[in-house]
Amino acid sequence: MNETELAKFPLLAPLADAERDAVADELEPIELGPDLPLFREGEPADAAFFIVEGRVRVHARRVGVGAELGPGDVLGTLSLAVEGPRAASAETLSHARIWRLSRGAFRRLVEAEPTAACRLLEGILNEYAGVVRDEVSRDGPG
Repeated sequence: MNETELAKFPLLAPLADAERDAVADELEPIELGPDLPLFREGEPADAAFFIVEGRVRVHARRVGVGAELGPGDVLGTLSLAVEGPRAASAETLSHARIWRLSRGAFRRLVEAEPTAACRLLEGILNEYAGVVRDEVSRDGPG
């Protein structure tokens, strides 16, 4: 993982260089060919995935929602702090290079580099707060 690849991720932008390096030390590289599952709806949610290269389709059968993600996108971030089943499935649409951050790796980060872990968690919560604000604005009050 190099600085250029790490810079693709807005989630990592607020981190200082040393904090980003601490996160990078915990990332596990994964390479997948096209049309392969990254995870399935209902499986235990135990990691977040940073898309470095390639395209990934995310879809949830229960709510009929789908999205296509690419470089710089991160999925499954809530699983770093919240246990439970995956709410969606994800599979590659092309060859993909992905970094996996497991819940265990995030907990190691919390112990070794609490400031980096806190900033990462703040970024995750800010993203979700934005999603909630967008939903409320779209649906209107009460």
